[in-house]
Amino acid sequence: MSLSLEQRLEDAQPLFAEVWQALAASLYAAGIQSGLAVAGTPPSRAELREDSFARSHSLYAEWRTPGGGYQGSILVHGNGLAFAEFDVLLAHPRRPQWVIEAATAWGQRGALKSELRLLPALEP
Repeated sequence: MSLSLEQRLEDAQPLFAEVWQALAASLYAAGIQSGLAVAGTPPSRAELREDSFARSHSLYAEWRTPGGGYQGSILVHGNGLAFAEFDVLLAHPRRPQWVIEAATAWGQRGALKSELRLLPALEP
């Protein structure tokens, strides 16, 4: 029996909380104290996506600004593995030659990894 979208979202809440913590830890390690504005908020949109190879359904949730701009998303596969990516778009506070494009996290509950995706800063 397949779980409903609402049930999958409810079941994913502890994982989402761990993802927020992992992303915040990566930002904090870089010297950014503010974290992500969307942390702990409900997604703007969610859906179940079928994996045509494995015939399982993955939960996809995304967050958008009130104007519709993409902020980030989380994909949770049926086996519990997850990948999250959230836009940051800030100058790196400790390494001026870099811009933090996004914060990413992956893994499963109790075993998440996170890192920042950096881009070279434009020279003045």
